[in-house]
Order: sequence, then structure tokens, then C-alpha cells
Amino acid sequence: MVIFEPGADARDTIRAGLLDLLVPSAMSETAADRVQFSFDVFLSHSSKDKPVVRPVAERLKADGLRVWFDEWELHPGDSIPAKIEDGLEHSRVLVLCMSGNAFGSDWAQLESSTFRFRDPLNKERRFIPLRLDEAPIKGSLAQFLYIKWRLPEREQEYTKLLEACRPPAEKPLAETEAVSTQLAERVVQIHCGNVMLFACAFSPDGKRVLSGSSEDSVVRLWDIETEGCLRLLEGHTSRVNHVAWSADSRLALSGSEDNTMRLWDLESGRCLRVLEGHGIWSAAWSSNQSRVLSGGLDKTVRLWDLERGRCLRVLEGHTDVVYCVAWSADQRYALSGSEDKTLRLWDLEKGHCLRVLEGHTGPVYCVAWSAINDTPSPVLRTKPCAYGT
Repeated sequence: MVIFEPGADARDTIRAGLLDLLVPSAMSETAADRVQFSFDVFLSHSSKDKPVVRPVAERLKADGLRVWFDEWELHPGDSIPAKIEDGLEHSRVLVLCMSGNAFGSDWAQLESSTFRFRDPLNKERRFIPLRLDEAPIKGSLAQFLYIKWRLPEREQEYTKLLEACRPPAEKPLAETEAVSTQLAERVVQIHCGNVMLFACAFSPDGKRVLSGSSEDSVVRLWDIETEGCLRLLEGHTSRVNHVAWSADSRLALSGSEDNTMRLWDLESGRCLRVLEGHGIWSAAWSSNQSRVLSGGLDKTVRLWDLERGRCLRVLEGHTDVVYCVAWSADQRYALSGSEDKTLRLWDLEKGHCLRVLEGHTGPVYCVAWSAINDTPSPVLRTKPCAYGT
């Protein structure tokens, strides 16, 4: 693991973003292991189903689980939305009691509570639908295996519910300590003074790191083993939002809000090209390293010829900042994601937008193609954000 250590006043501001980019999966698992939940189960239900849900809560509690049930947790004077949000945040399992009542007037509120538990990347939480009656299941919930909660089957189904809600067995202390020791031995701290970092990228061999900053607009090349800065790449005049390595690790790209993207020779530290056109938020090399896609603050995606240093196409259609871009395997298509909550599929030969994919409720920060994309049928992902995904 590599942790960039800025000055104290900037540290808290960037920690979340940097750890998301820099920390390997092993560390992510350890961080997750440290999550402390006040409740094992949160029972989400329509108030009209209280007579059915209350016995479930009482039985789970009697079997040793910590249950969030509104009658037990809400008190006079409490802010109901705040208490519910706090309960969801500190619960490991969400049991959604599905019924005709739930799918009625309460549905929007009940559904909104499920998102963090249904996120496949959130390994620590679990989502369990409990079907109380024969009402048709709404929307995307139909894909989840549910537990039937009807009289003839309740005793058998309760066993399934209890097992699904129990906390996972804890690892032996010796094993946990061994893992912690291994991880601690891999921690490297790189001190870069009172500088806020906005971009970083590992070299293909994992031995070096590029970083971009805001205060001094400098791109830095770091050696992981020695924790030292190998080079300062100077030339940008505003915040550096993106850095990327070439496949052979000899060259690097940096994109800035100064409306330029720079191509660097990392061996000599020289700037080989300055591509001017828009403020850069993201960039991606083509497979042969001769072209680059960039997403910008001007709401456009641009296709660049690195050898000639010129812009080949300006792809317009997004209505806000373009945060991410990605090439298809055959280099004929591109994907882009934006602050405008949409993804766009582009034909790079013709410069046309083929599809606009709508549905996210927040900015799209990351896109990725499926491994097989002979036809434009991408698999798409977004990174979580504080104000919607």
C-alpha cells in the first residue's frame, strides 16, 4: 500500500479519494473488517404491516441479534428521518418486508433505504427481501431471492432468515494479527509537503507512482521502494486533475485545468508535447499509444493525435463536466461519463453519439467495457459519490 502524506490541513480533505485510488484490495478488506455495526438487522416495513413484522423483530432479538425496529428506537422528540438514516448506516443487514402495503404509498421511501445494501461492491452489508404476501414484486427487486413469510412455511423460512442475519464468524485472533502484520509491512508513506493531491497512478510494474497536485501544479514521479521523488515535471499553470502512464512506462500524460494536456518523457523529464483545447478531467491512451481521449470541463470529449499534436475530433453532447473516458478494444468506440448523470457511447470514426444511457441519480465517475466488446455492448460501472450514484 502507498499513502501520500500531505500537510495536516490538506490531509483530511483528500484521504477518502486517495485511498480509493491507491489502496490494494487486501487493505480494502482489512478496512472493511474494522467496520463496527451497532445493529445486526434493520427491519424496513410499511407501518400497516406492523402486526406481522413485530413478531419477527421480537423473535430475532430473542435469538441474540441486535435489531433496529422503529417502535424500539424512535422516541418522542426524535427526528424520524435522521434516526432512520442513522439506523441504516449502522446496520449490517437490511430486511425489506415486501407487501402490497409496502409497494403502495410508502414504497419510494422504503426503496431508497435499500441502495447501500444492494450495492455489490459493499461486501460488509447484506440485503434480504422478506415477502409477506402475494403482491407482485416491483422493478429490480424481482432479481433477488426472497424469503417467503406466509403461515404454512414460516417456521422453516425463519431458520433461513436467522442464518442470513447472523454475523459472520470472526477469524481467529492469530490469523487476524498475521494479516495485519503482513499489511503493515507493505505500508509506504510518501511525504509531499503541504500539497493537495488530485491525481495519482501506479506504473504498470507497480514500482513507481505519478501524482498531480493543485497548489504548485507540478507532476511528481515517485519511487515506491525508496519513498523518494525522482522527478518534478513542471509546466502546468493550474490544478493537475489526471495522470496516466504509457504501456511501456517511458511516457506519461497529465491533464490540467489550464486547458492543456502534456506528454512527458519520464527518463529525461522533458515535455514532448502540449495539447491545448480544454480543461482536462480525464484521459485514456489508445492501445497503440498514438492517440488519446480526453474528457473536459467544457463538457466535451476530444480525440487527439499524439504524434502530430492536434485534436482530431470534438465530441459534443454532454451538458456538464466529463469525468471519465474509455476506449473499446477495437478502438472504434468510446464511452464517457459525466456530471450530467449520463453515459454516452461514441463512434470515433464518424464522431457520432450512438447512445445516451440515462438512469443514474448522480455523477458518473468511472466507466469500463466488458472484456468482449466486438459490438458496442459495454458493461458500465460508477464510483460511489456523496450525492448519488
